[in-house]
Amino acid sequence: MLVKTSHRIYLLHGYAGPGFEMKKILKALEKEGYNCTLFTYRSMADDIDSVGKDLIKRIQSDRVDIISFVTHSMGALVVRSIFEHIVLIPNFPTIRRIVMIAPPNNGTPVADFYIKLRFLKFFLGPNLKNLSTNSISGAGRYPIPTCEIGLITGSFKGSKHLNLFIKSENDGIVAREQAKLGIETDIVNIKSWHFGLLYDKRVVKLVISFLRYGKFKLGK
Repeated sequence: MLVKTSHRIYLLHGYAGPGFEMKKILKALEKEGYNCTLFTYRSMADDIDSVGKDLIKRIQSDRVDIISFVTHSMGALVVRSIFEHIVLIPNFPTIRRIVMIAPPNNGTPVADFYIKLRFLKFFLGPNLKNLSTNSISGAGRYPIPTCEIGLITGSFKGSKHLNLFIKSENDGIVAREQAKLGIETDIVNIKSWHFGLLYDKRVVKLVISFLRYGKFKLGK
């Protein structure tokens, strides 16, 4: 007897994002027939690790067989954080693919700068340190996913001068090289800025392509 499996896509926004910025991609995926969930969270109030545990609970309550993720910025770190726990959870859904858009996988110097301003810590929340380049407490400490990963980075011509804190090519927040984990299945760079990537038609097509084929194809 053939058993039909269910596949759900979870979309996660980044730091200081309310979630609606993911709607363009969400609607495009739903139009393609994907079952989607926009997972919102209090990015400036709740620590990444606690958000990751909430995400696990949400996934378990949905009772699906296969899951994939589309993340923007810090959302990638939330997804990475769950890999520390799901190995101990029986019958957790199979994670097929992750599309990471402008992820600070190795942190960002922007966070490093603001951490030094102690009077801002109360307003910027606990995730500032999680977004830093610190090898012990920063973004690099989260587990490396064990599934197919598609990485979309952004940059501008002359972007080395776009942000005074970042000395290499970047999207205004994250440097291209600091977005890489080194295990990506496919990587593509789009000429756009950090938040502008979410509204770029090319990015929407690339997200759909990777979720469907495991590689980036824009086609004609």
